[in-house]
Order: sequence, then structure tokens, then C-alpha cells
Amino acid sequence: MAYDEEVYEKLLANYELLCNIIRQSVSGPQLKVDLSKIEEIINKKIPDTLKKNAPEDFYELYTDFKSEYEKFRDFILYDKLIGKNIIALGGGFSSGKSSFLNALMGKTVLPADIDPSTSVPTYIVSGEKHNVMGINVFDTKVQMQPRDIRKIAHGFGEVEDDDDEKVTDAVTLGHVLENIFFATPLHKFEHIAFLDTPGYSKPDSEKYSAKTDEQIARGQLNSSNYILWFVQADAGTITEEDIKFIKTLREDIPKLIILNKADKKSLADLKDIIAKIKSTLDIKGIRYIDVFAFTSRLEQVEDTKLSSFIENDTNRIKQQIKIWNNQVYESNFARNFKILFVRCKEFYEDEIDEESRKLTRLNTSITKLMGEDIDAEILEPLQLLVRDAQKNVNELKAISKRLKELQDEFFTEIKFISDIVGIAMPEPSEIDLLQDKIKNPLQLIEEYKREKGIRTDKSVVDMLQNIFEGIKPVINKTAGGSEYSNELLKVIKDLCNVKESEIHINNVYKNTREYAELMSALNDTEDNYAGI
Repeated sequence: MAYDEEVYEKLLANYELLCNIIRQSVSGPQLKVDLSKIEEIINKKIPDTLKKNAPEDFYELYTDFKSEYEKFRDFILYDKLIGKNIIALGGGFSSGKSSFLNALMGKTVLPADIDPSTSVPTYIVSGEKHNVMGINVFDTKVQMQPRDIRKIAHGFGEVEDDDDEKVTDAVTLGHVLENIFFATPLHKFEHIAFLDTPGYSKPDSEKYSAKTDEQIARGQLNSSNYILWFVQADAGTITEEDIKFIKTLREDIPKLIILNKADKKSLADLKDIIAKIKSTLDIKGIRYIDVFAFTSRLEQVEDTKLSSFIENDTNRIKQQIKIWNNQVYESNFARNFKILFVRCKEFYEDEIDEESRKLTRLNTSITKLMGEDIDAEILEPLQLLVRDAQKNVNELKAISKRLKELQDEFFTEIKFISDIVGIAMPEPSEIDLLQDKIKNPLQLIEEYKREKGIRTDKSVVDMLQNIFEGIKPVINKTAGGSEYSNELLKVIKDLCNVKESEIHINNVYKNTREYAELMSALNDTEDNYAGI
């Protein structure tokens, strides 16, 4: 079949794009560093060590761990991410995440309303000029044009001739790309990288694909610094599926809820939906910054009061992003990596304690029975149980020891890699992770009241707020940061009446007795303050 020159040029352009996207690297590794050792630890050594006996939530922990590593790897592949706070956009599929980013940048550059299987996680950063790079399934860097993003998602290759007859059909290529990195001058926030995720869906959903799997979506969001969660106004409130999903996300990640497609509701309905969402989140014990209305079609809203309300909320969203943009970046990689090791360590310690108590009870029973001259045949089953319990203890201790060795091996290797590429990677101590276990006291009280069916007069809350107003917490900083360290030093100085130069916290951590005394003293001090 003969084609005219215009059709031929289109076909040639599609062919070149296809070749570019699916090519494999022939020039050697695409990375500055060798990740083979660290990937062996993640993909083989950790699963092999824990396959026989692991915490019930190990799959979730491991998925988050792998997602954190994928983010770490993204930072190496695309060094423009280094030093950026990641704002991940979460929500169900087609909840308006891409449309929001397009509106924020003032131009349609990201595809919206596409098939889940063609969705590609996309990082957007600020840049002097438009630059698009993809990573395909062969781990090859692929240079692209901004227009190629839409072709890949919506399907490329469809060409029509002068008579509007289709010469070729469209095909989608999203499934051959792992990530897209997009630098653009339209992005006005220098210290932020947006991560446009495909969304989440359950395996039984029509919109389910490997890229929208709940576990994968949760891992992507849990490895971010901040989350924008999108809810469609059409639904009338936040869905139960969203609530369940959000409750699996890390509580310490700030979350802003965006009620999208707000132009489809009246002002009264919109305010009612926002109030309902806030009430639901409060009842479910989900911490959030606020709930704001948004639409990418503000210019089409004819009701001036509705338009003014949405515009005001949109400006508040932008203001919150500006606040995040001004936050000093602190790498969370080490802390997030260590969560898996600490949780597993706690699990094995609990299991060893339980088996040891069982062993003690069995030995005590055998000793008492032997004192009563019981027949050996009766004692034999108990002695078999003792051997099984001792065997379990020994196996658990061996796994725990191996896990500690893997932890040391992992952090040694990841620190070596981080130093080469310039990513901050201080290994956190277990004490840094205790912050995860601290719950808002008011939240605990509300949960207890609901569980026991207790009702209290609002005046009681007002009275307590008045009593504790102005009282400063002893430690009110993020664990592991410099502010936290300075606050901790101040507490020790005031408590122990010593000079700062005499305090050696690292040494205290290494000495069990001194560490225990320090923690006991700090707890006593905290009890004297009403702010914790």
C-alpha cells in the first residue's frame, strides 16, 4: 500500500517512538552504582530468612520496604529528585489526580481518564525546560518528548489519511514503562516533586491492573513525604473503601483531602459533603490537615458564590503546597527501611518470650511431678513438649540473629551507595521509631469512649483545653531530627544538672544500664509535664 508523504512521516514517527521505548541498553549499566548486592538482600536473603516464621503483617511490611527501595532507586536514576520533598497524589482510579496537576501547571501535559493498565507512575519536578525521561521494563533510560506521554497512555499509532480513513490502529505502551520523570518550567515549586500514581483498586474491580494493585499503591504513598488524597464530589462523601485504605497508610505522613469535581454540586451540597467527610474522618480516627473543594473547570462555574467558594479553597490548597515547598528536606529512607527490621525484631522477641515462658512452665510441671514419684511414661509427653519448645526457641533466636546480620549488611551497603550518589542515609536507632507508637491522647480517649459507649459533655473538653492551654510539651519534635536532638539535650541538662559537653548520648545507647536509667528519668520528667 502506498502512502502520501504526510502519512508516511506519521508512521515513521510512531515507529521511532516504539523502537525508542522498547529498546534494551547495550551500553552497560544505566546506574552510577552497582545495586546487585542490595537487591540480592531485598529479593532473596530477607524472604529466605523469614519464610518459615514471620509476622502476620510481613507481606505489607515487605511491600512497603520494596516500594521504599524503588523510590530510592528512582532518586539514583533521576538525580533531580534528590533533595526534593515528594507529594504523592492518591485516591481511587480516575479520581482527578492528573487533572489537578494539569490545572496546577496551567496546561494539559498529563493524560487523564485512561485505562488503568496504561497508567505510569510519573514524577513531575521543576526544570528550566521541558524534559521527559522514562524507565522501561528493561531498566533502560528512554528520552522522550512531552507529547509522547499522552501517546503512550491513550494509545499511539493510529494514523488517518486525507480521507479520514484509519491506516493503522492505536496501541497502548504504558505496560512497558515502569516510571516517567518529567521536568517542566510549568512546575513552580522548586523543592517539591509530585508523584502522580495510577490510583488503587481491588483485584475484583473492573479497573484493577497490576499497576493499581492496593499493595503497590500503598507502598508508593507510604514512601512519600506528603499526600494529597482525592475524593470525587459525585460520591457524596468519602467511600468506605477509601477509609479502609487510608487507615493502612502511615499516620505520620500529612494528608490533605481534596474534594474534586466540586463544580458538579451546589454550594449547599458541597459544604454538606465537606462537613460529612470531616465527620467521617474524625470518627474513624484518621488524622488530616483539612478538606478543600477543587475543580479543573472553575471558569465554567456560573454560580458566583460557588465559584468564589471553590476558588478560595483552591488558593488554600496552593498555600499548603507552598508551606510544604518551604520545608527543609530530611531524608526518610533510612527510617522507612528500618521499620521492617524493627517490627520483625519485636515479633521474634515476643515469640521467644512466649516460647520461653512455655518452656519454664513445662519444666516446673515436670519438676513437681518428679517430686511426687510419677511414672516416667507419664512424664515422657511433657519432656517431648520441652524439647519442641527448646527447639522453637533456638530456631527463633537463630532467625533473630540472622535478621540482625542482614540489617547490618543492608545498611552498610545502602550507606555506601548513598554516599556515592549524595543521598543522606543516617541509620536511625530503634528509639527513633518509637514515635510511630505514640498516639494522640485525645484520639485514644475517643476510641475508648466509643468502645465503652461513654458519652461526655462538651464542657468537659472545653474545661480540659482551658486547663492545659499554653503548657509546652517536653519533647515536641520529630524523632531523629536535629530539633528533637536539641530538645532531648535540653531535657537531660535540666534533669541531670550537667553541661552539654558531658553528655554522650551515643555511649548511653550502647550501655544497657545507663540507657535504662536515662529512659526512666525521662519518663519521670515527662510525667511531671501535662503536655505529653
